[in-house]
Amino acid sequence: MKSVKGIESFCAELSSDQPSPGGGTASAAAGAIAASLLVMVCGITLKSKKSETDWAELQRLRDELTSARDELLRLAEEDASAYDLVVDAARAKKVKETGATVREFQSALLKAAEVPMKTAFACLRVVEKAARVAEIGKKSASSDTGVAIRLAEAGFKGAGLNVKINLSGVADAKVVDSLSKRLDQESSRFEKVLESALKNLKMQP
Repeated sequence: MKSVKGIESFCAELSSDQPSPGGGTASAAAGAIAASLLVMVCGITLKSKKSETDWAELQRLRDELTSARDELLRLAEEDASAYDLVVDAARAKKVKETGATVREFQSALLKAAEVPMKTAFACLRVVEKAARVAEIGKKSASSDTGVAIRLAEAGFKGAGLNVKINLSGVADAKVVDSLSKRLDQESSRFEKVLESALKNLKMQP
């Protein structure tokens, strides 16, 4: 049996009573796992002579999904770091509320909203590529593609929740409105992409 110690370690971190890593990191991790599964499906399909006409596209998709996986792994770490800054800034503001500590706290909250926004967009890109993998990927790996789509969906929606909770504490109404509208627009787009990806599957998850 292949080692799952990396996953065990990550789950142990999530299980701790510390504020990070938390939901934002978990969302990015879900997206990274989704991308990884799709890379695997591309690799499996590239071994099939029947798919020779799609080899060039499969290779491109595999490269793009590998980049998406790496980006999401970076965002997983960045999300944890961003929330640590929120905790530190909140403590500093509680000890002594000054203009400087309030600004630091607001800056940390905004950063903590921007990182999961990036995660959501990265998960959207994963599902966009999954739609094509679902079309040309090997039929025997359709369940893997389906799992990847659902994991990326969880990553997108989980990241969106983290954007909203952190924006709820941001005082700049214009910034909140702008980011909220952008998330809403991308959410509508995501649902259309998700529907397309699921339709393209050779089996429905």
